[in-house]
Amino acid sequence: MAGKKIYFKTKIAAKGLPLNFGRRKTDGKNLQESEQRYQALLGHLPVGVYRTTNEGRIIEANQVLADMLGYPNTAALWQVNVNDFYIRRKARLDHMNRLAANLTDFSEFELRVKGGKTIWVRDYPRAVLGADGRIEYYDGILVEITERKRAEEALLQSEQDYRQLFENAHDAIFIFTAKDEIILDVNNHTCELYGFSREELIGMSLEKLSKNIARGKLQIKRTLNKKTFQNFETIHFRKDGSEMLLEINASLVQYKNQQAILSINRNITQRKQLEETIRQMAYQDPLTQLPNRSLFNDRLVQALGYAKRHGQKLTLLFLDLDGFKNINDTFGHNIGDKLLKVIAERLKNQLRASDTVARLGGDEFLILLPKTGHARSTDRISKKILNAIRLPCLLAGHKLRVSTSIGIAIYPNDGRSAGTLMKNADLAMYKAKAAGKNTYTHYQRSKKQRL
Repeated sequence: MAGKKIYFKTKIAAKGLPLNFGRRKTDGKNLQESEQRYQALLGHLPVGVYRTTNEGRIIEANQVLADMLGYPNTAALWQVNVNDFYIRRKARLDHMNRLAANLTDFSEFELRVKGGKTIWVRDYPRAVLGADGRIEYYDGILVEITERKRAEEALLQSEQDYRQLFENAHDAIFIFTAKDEIILDVNNHTCELYGFSREELIGMSLEKLSKNIARGKLQIKRTLNKKTFQNFETIHFRKDGSEMLLEINASLVQYKNQQAILSINRNITQRKQLEETIRQMAYQDPLTQLPNRSLFNDRLVQALGYAKRHGQKLTLLFLDLDGFKNINDTFGHNIGDKLLKVIAERLKNQLRASDTVARLGGDEFLILLPKTGHARSTDRISKKILNAIRLPCLLAGHKLRVSTSIGIAIYPNDGRSAGTLMKNADLAMYKAKAAGKNTYTHYQRSKKQRL
């Protein structure tokens, strides 16, 4: 920015450091002292100070400005034009138009300085008019705000990243007030899952969606007390009234200067249904839906533990159908399977809620009678079962009839463990078969046998 050098008139205000870039007449000594004081002031100011022409040539500057723009000294600035520093030329043009109209316009700009580095600055300019009323030059102060702008950009990017994660999450996300559970914000998946629009949900009380309000309030209280996330399961309603089982992860957050709860709600309805299906496959007979051997063993062990603690007896019945193989061979497995389902229902109808009937496989069944160990009551139940089984059954136009043989073992006389009881009940059943079938037989332990 070579050219005529203009000297500034300086004025230090009591409350700050405003610069009055005017001219005045003075004698040579006072002028020299004034220039020295002005240059000293410029050298100590922590901001860039400049004067430029209408065309953008720098005609006065301090070293801070030279450092800011990447030049070794102020003399190097006389060769540059300020318009070349602006990355967004239109923003610069708009700025100059506002300056022409208002004489001042404080704005922020991104500059590309010497060496290609970019910085952000805040410009505090003033248009100085000449005697003819036209703009003669521009005085101003330049403050570098790169760190602040980078922090703002990082914060904005963080907020954008958060919003993107928030909106694109595969779980429903609520933000609601900790005090009264008023919904403040939701993501897109919440609207899809619950069937409400965002406008309908915001401002709604979360209680309107919860089936178990008391449980929800308890979990919120725990979240507030521990100030950490809480994981629990609950049931919410959709807009159409249907229910869904949710896994909730809730934590305490600050949202728009108030304490709030961030709740991530995952629909686990299908997962629970699948788990129940797997559980049934593991513990239930797929044909009759009765407990299988695994589940029966668990219940038998538990019942034995209870009986031992309370000095009680229990009875185990081992059943094997008579004539079932003949029906299977004659009419096919489809008819045989249907007959097994009928038998299973008849057995369940003869028992108490506390009793357990299980299918071992084929045509074998087990019955557990807890708190039953007297021969008289065991005989009565066995007779009821025999009568129920031998009733005729009409399947696919065929009148079918089977009977059963029952072996009986009673704890603790006939065995003290699940394995021993089942083995002895099985032996008793074979004695019933040998005795002519369609009957029941108690296990009889020889004197040499050990339990």
